[in-house]
Amino acid sequence: MSVAAPRRILVIAAAAGLLAFTVGVAVSVATKGMVWTIVSVTLQSLGSAVLFPILVSFAYDKLRERWLGDEVWRLFNELSDAGITRVYKDREFNMNTDNAQTRLSEEFLSHQSGEVYIMGPTLRVFFNPLGPFYRDIERMLRNANGAVRMQALIERSDSPAVWERTSIEEPNLAPGQKPQTERDAESTIATVLNVCTTIGPHITLRRFMPAPYCTAVIFPNVAFFSPNILAPEAPVRLPMILFRSGSHGYRMLKASFDYLWDHAETTQSVP
Repeated sequence: MSVAAPRRILVIAAAAGLLAFTVGVAVSVATKGMVWTIVSVTLQSLGSAVLFPILVSFAYDKLRERWLGDEVWRLFNELSDAGITRVYKDREFNMNTDNAQTRLSEEFLSHQSGEVYIMGPTLRVFFNPLGPFYRDIERMLRNANGAVRMQALIERSDSPAVWERTSIEEPNLAPGQKPQTERDAESTIATVLNVCTTIGPHITLRRFMPAPYCTAVIFPNVAFFSPNILAPEAPVRLPMILFRSGSHGYRMLKASFDYLWDHAETTQSVP
């Protein structure tokens, strides 16, 4: 059923209610007697019971439509002023083709030259051979023949963020047992070394001590940013935000990356 069909029914009902109400008023004015009074009151009550709720509903819908329109434009303007070109509900894959994971994969595959900066706690999702992005990154570097270089930042094993993450994600970790976070970091380093061996030394990886708990992938034209929090459930499914190049958000992400990259406590892992 089309949207017009229910609206047409409401219009017909409103017209019928108005007609019944008008006839009831006319009967009360033009006639006398108990029977006509009962008929008049019945028609007026029936007509008002049908007519007025429909009129109120129409008025409410119009007001809500206008308010929501104003609200949407306000949000649109604020997002545009902040340099935000898109917000995905999270960075996970879903059946809708327009999702953050697919968009990021397409960005890797279409990138042909220039630096790509990437940082996160372990970057396990990006440098896991079974993960959603590894083949895309590998293909990007292979097709570029050295025109694309990556700078990657992950946490040091002695970073305070690693301790906190381990305490909340693995509260029952046995003494002396290596936390999953450190195993993920070691796997990332091994994978990056393998890429550099098989494709070429196009990735530099460092490990930092300060720990802004976020994931960012910065291309020349757009930056992907997703906040992380210490939570017992993973993935935390927080929004993936895209900042256009030149915006304040883009510049701040790049400034944060540069600060961590050149920090005195940042150590070189690859090469």
